[in-house]
Amino acid sequence: MSYDRYRVSVEVLENGFSVELPDFEEMDKKKADAKKSKNTMCEPYLGDCTKKYAAKSVAEVLKLVKGSLEKMPEAEYDVAFKEAAKDT
Repeated sequence: MSYDRYRVSVEVLENGFSVELPDFEEMDKKKADAKKSKNTMCEPYLGDCTKKYAAKSVAEVLKLVKGSLEKMPEAEYDVAFKEAAKDT
């Protein structure tokens, strides 16, 4: 599992914001294509699976980010957190 695929980036510009979000549909498509190929020994390289948006206000940025976070696969992070939080 690669955490950098789910990175959210917000940049403040002079006249608004630049928002970069993960493109989950593109990731799913590339994963499906990789499963069809014969090389299944390692996790496929998905490349740049992001979408870039422009927003004029903080409210627009929050709406974009919230929508993306709702699509994020929490199950992967729940398992990783449980493993990291175990008492040793």
